[in-house]
Amino acid sequence: MELFNLLLKFSISGIAGVLINFCLCTFMKELLNINKYFSNSFSLVIALTVNFFLNRNWTFSKNFGNIVDQSLKFSLVVIVGIVLNHLIVYIFTEKIKIDFYYSKIVAVGVLFLWNFLMHCNFTFL
Repeated sequence: MELFNLLLKFSISGIAGVLINFCLCTFMKELLNINKYFSNSFSLVIALTVNFFLNRNWTFSKNFGNIVDQSLKFSLVVIVGIVLNHLIVYIFTEKIKIDFYYSKIVAVGVLFLWNFLMHCNFTFL
């Protein structure tokens, strides 16, 4: 039951990050007419920051460690995750010849597991 609750909180935190990312990016790009790449980067940084604090303070709150160590570990997991995402999409799209969007679905599933396991066993240990 504890694992289920942890997965549920992790999922909710992730969905919150996605919503913040998309809503803020859309607001900046469409309503404020800010450059789409700047809007995308800025909204991603904000979403990841919110996601870090949600995971630190709510999802993994029993493992309240040093914030600097945890933020560096979180950043490392995110960076490796981005590389994994690109590799998975590239391999599935270019080498296995699967549709780009199906490849992204596979990558999202793998990255969800990667992030959950790494944050459980590394970032918020």
